[in-house]
Amino acid sequence: MNKFLLFLLMSISVFANENLSFQKDIKPILDKRCVVCHSCYNSPCQLKLSSFEGLTRGATKEEIYQNRIKPANPSRLFIDAKNEKEWEELGFYSVLKNYKNTNIMKELLVQKQKKPENIGSYSPEKDDLTCSKDLKELDKYLSDNPYHGMPYGFPALNKKEHKLLISWLESDIKNDIKEDKNISKTLKKFENFLNKTDIKHKVTARYIYEHLYLAHIKFDDSDSFYKLIRTYDKKGNIPVKTRVPYNDPKQKFYYKFQKITSTIVHKTHMVYHLNDKKLERYNKLFIKEKWKEKPYFPSFDPKIAANPLEAFKQIPAVSRYKFMLDDVHYFIMTFIRGPVCKGQVALNVINDQFWVAFKNPDLDYTIQDKNFLEQNFNNLALPNEYGGDSKISNIIDIYKYNEDTINYYKNKNSLYKKYNNNVSLDSLWKGNKYGEKDNDAILTIYRHFDSASVHKGALGNLPRTMWVIDYPLLERLYYSLVAGFDVYGNTQHKLLVRKYMDRLRIEGESNFLEYLPKDKRQNMFNSWYKGTLTKYLVTYTPSDNEAKINLDYKQLVENILEFTKTPKDKINYIENPNLKRTNSYKTKEDVENALRSVAFNNKMNRFKKFSSSNYNLIYMKFKLNDEDLVYTMVINRWHDSVAFMFNEEERLDVTKDRVNFIEGFIGSYPNYFIVVEEKDIKEFFDLLEKAVDEKEFSKFFVNRNNKNFWEVYDWFQNRFKESNPIESGLFDLNRYYQKGLEEDHSFIFATNILKSFK
Repeated sequence: MNKFLLFLLMSISVFANENLSFQKDIKPILDKRCVVCHSCYNSPCQLKLSSFEGLTRGATKEEIYQNRIKPANPSRLFIDAKNEKEWEELGFYSVLKNYKNTNIMKELLVQKQKKPENIGSYSPEKDDLTCSKDLKELDKYLSDNPYHGMPYGFPALNKKEHKLLISWLESDIKNDIKEDKNISKTLKKFENFLNKTDIKHKVTARYIYEHLYLAHIKFDDSDSFYKLIRTYDKKGNIPVKTRVPYNDPKQKFYYKFQKITSTIVHKTHMVYHLNDKKLERYNKLFIKEKWKEKPYFPSFDPKIAANPLEAFKQIPAVSRYKFMLDDVHYFIMTFIRGPVCKGQVALNVINDQFWVAFKNPDLDYTIQDKNFLEQNFNNLALPNEYGGDSKISNIIDIYKYNEDTINYYKNKNSLYKKYNNNVSLDSLWKGNKYGEKDNDAILTIYRHFDSASVHKGALGNLPRTMWVIDYPLLERLYYSLVAGFDVYGNTQHKLLVRKYMDRLRIEGESNFLEYLPKDKRQNMFNSWYKGTLTKYLVTYTPSDNEAKINLDYKQLVENILEFTKTPKDKINYIENPNLKRTNSYKTKEDVENALRSVAFNNKMNRFKKFSSSNYNLIYMKFKLNDEDLVYTMVINRWHDSVAFMFNEEERLDVTKDRVNFIEGFIGSYPNYFIVVEEKDIKEFFDLLEKAVDEKEFSKFFVNRNNKNFWEVYDWFQNRFKESNPIESGLFDLNRYYQKGLEEDHSFIFATNILKSFK
């Protein structure tokens, strides 16, 4: 009885407080338990809970990623509306508005407390969530789906978290987050630079803005992150609302760095550093450099503005290329993590693992020759010129782009022949930090079925394909997939962009093949695109130019790694097959030896389970007595070809799948967590040596019903932040392994309690 009275007193003093702070009491709960699914374009019902403004905007039945003949109205938070009335006009409705002392958000939280079990499967991005606009619709939805309370498909909030949220939802909801008044001195320097009125600075500012508008800007003298925006007023209160960054603002505007107040989520967190050194670099590349033509402000006509090769032709192409190479990991990340890269159809245009190298700007003759790019503007046109409201007839231009591709390849092959340049490794870029651990001369791109990630260095085993990117390819990749991609555009627009990406992928592969002996190129290309119909969908035009090096594929790749001083992966690039596992696991070396053994011997279909569409990215924790080790299991599925948009499963070969084990964290969307105690490590690896069985692994796999799920998630999230405080952000759980409890409750993971999280 005394305990009950004490709890009651605590409840009154803590939970019944009408003056709860959103910043101190509520936002931490939303971040840890709600933002993990509700944070971006793919948020269920577009309910974005990463900021107070998103919470008050509410939800909508409109899906961003859906097929449509006409483009949708943009609904970008902080841009397209500024109050509840304006959001209502765009189809949003409140989840906070009270009806008889309750509201939609409260009812969903209460329902989870009543029915905490997760029965069936949960896939927020695919499930029919109804997105109830009022309590009447919600009552029907929950009557039909009683186990769909919030958090959706995960354990309920603990009692304290739940009561805090309910008490706040019943109170006078206010935003008490105070604006940081500290102004970065470096920020002011860059705003002054970007807003100078002479024509050379204006053109430079436009070019920089169009490349950084998605960036999370980090100044050395500030702990915050910022976005670079265009605004009609100097204070940044009236943002320019164009659909893409190169659309015409119509009137005078200013560049402004706007502080990011939303919670940082990893899937959209693309960091770009600005400091005094970078400002000097901008001045050197753009202002002090002599331009090809007398500076003039480029046209906003989409036929020109959509193609930076033409729009910014006056700026020396070498300067533009060096600007992008300075932060090439960021630029590759934008079209790997940006709005275009969502879903299986968008991502099946690339292989599950490949490496990327870059042309040395001093030996990239597409930019060293003063006339080549201008002579090929028509061949290098982008489908984005049609905009988000592309016509069905524009799709016919897919065939036009194929003709342009052949012409461009022929012209480029002739260009290199003109300069008598037999391709050598010297024509490759050595990176910004040549020979250092985090050199970016080689990047690894992983596809995780419906998401992707990019990383510095050569991660994983020898990839099946490799790209070499030169300036024209890098710039068109960025403008096609990022700057010119309208996420609210119609299906025709998205189809054109997706099909154009086929051309860009083959262009990168073709650039790489030029480093092989010319008699080996076609056969190598054919090995990447198997199938009788494939030849009708790919365009490859090898040159007659001979390479200076006479190596096979594996030798060439290894020579590139040596040339760029890029180390081979210590776990997955296996050269000595005589691997032996120990029976005792006391050290990091013991664990990694076992991981090497599994990585080398994983060509069997025992990994078929891991190759399913919802089983691609797994975070693993090994608890040793003196340290905790974290690795990511990355499943790389084999495709006979990636030239087709649909029926991907018909081109998979599970017997050739590979698994990579990477120290630390890969990707943003974990599909599973695994926790292994030291005493159980041998058993864990014994199971991995056999055909993988989900029930046997239930001891280690943290299912979405596990009562300790949130503690496990918090541990991995905190470890990520500790290991990389600037680049880290919240992981997204929308794609966590969807299977919950069976309907008959015969297969219950919820009883699998992890002792390490008691």
